[in-house]
Amino acid sequence: MQKKTLAILFVTLLIDMIGIGMIIPIIPIIFTDPTSPSFLLVGYSQEHQYLFAGLLTALFGLMQFIGAPLLGELSDVYGRKKLLTLGVGVLALSQLLFGFGIEIGSLTLLFFSRAIAGLAGANFSIAQASIADITEPKDRAKNFGLIGAAFGIGFILGPTLGGFVAHMFDSAAAPFWLASALGLLNTISVSLFLPETHHNRQTEHQFHFLKGIHNIMAAWRDHDARPVYLSSFLYASGFAFFTSFVGIMLVSRFGLDEKAIGTFFGIVGVWIVITQIFILRFLTARYNEKTILRVSLLVLAGILFAYPFIPSVWWLYALAPLLSIPNGLSMANMGALVSKSVSSQKQGAALGINGSLMALSQGLIPLCAGVVSATLGIAAPFMVGSLLVVLAWLTLFVFLKRH
Repeated sequence: MQKKTLAILFVTLLIDMIGIGMIIPIIPIIFTDPTSPSFLLVGYSQEHQYLFAGLLTALFGLMQFIGAPLLGELSDVYGRKKLLTLGVGVLALSQLLFGFGIEIGSLTLLFFSRAIAGLAGANFSIAQASIADITEPKDRAKNFGLIGAAFGIGFILGPTLGGFVAHMFDSAAAPFWLASALGLLNTISVSLFLPETHHNRQTEHQFHFLKGIHNIMAAWRDHDARPVYLSSFLYASGFAFFTSFVGIMLVSRFGLDEKAIGTFFGIVGVWIVITQIFILRFLTARYNEKTILRVSLLVLAGILFAYPFIPSVWWLYALAPLLSIPNGLSMANMGALVSKSVSSQKQGAALGINGSLMALSQGLIPLCAGVVSATLGIAAPFMVGSLLVVLAWLTLFVFLKRH
């Protein structure tokens, strides 16, 4: 039963991530490429194009910041299966609406679809809770790795498949017809085959509709762990500046289409998976988190700063390992430091707080990147991102020196 449940959860999250990843090569095309037949912002200045792209990307993260903690609490009361079925169903609906929004040129429908997709973003946390329900504590880290694997593989397949389908059918809406169909099958699969894992449910519960904000305040009040939380947030924010606008930079500098953009993100995803499976295990067996982060964060900051100045597409792909490896190492070791910064009794709370900080960065930073690029140019978000990663390193350096 456990293996069946884990397999269903893995496939569910993989399909979710593929659908979410399909949008990555599409946003730069529909918002910043006037040569594309799917371009929606005819008559808008380039500055407004950047702002719209940043706002649409930010909306998903902001709604996830609000909705994920609440839906996680609801799953404690009503069960994992019901909430996960609802989540994958809403995500499938959002993909369908996004496709229609592109077809009819409706910005309102595009923004509405991304808002409800963000609300459905609790799927990963609900799946994590389901795994915890059926797994002994000693095996949880190993089984939680399924979530990371689904995320990594989905990040490879989603952008690559999205760009390929859009190019093949000459339509930016085409990937979302596929994503919504996969989402429908996902919803049916969860409702029919996933067993309920949470049987000891709470009968009375006080819901916190702004639990994400409560988590942020909790991070600030924890004086011992505060530097780690702050560094984690700065690192995630710095990399979010990159992911928010690298696709747009590829269109504006090199004129890449959705297929080429998807291929780039696929290559980045492959290197992230290689890092998680091989390089991370090799290094963590020999060095501690402090040593790895002192190097990985500085390398990542340098690469982020250099990316808008690369001279050719060849360099774009050549630098992909230097981008993906330090980011993968930083992500894993930062999470480990967060866990080590609190007592064993506070592990769940610490991971929830860090999750809220990550969601907040995914919500705020794309909007900030849109404003920065509209004001200072397309290279500016990468420089700001590099600066934030340096600040993360400085924060950790002070923390590590004091502890």
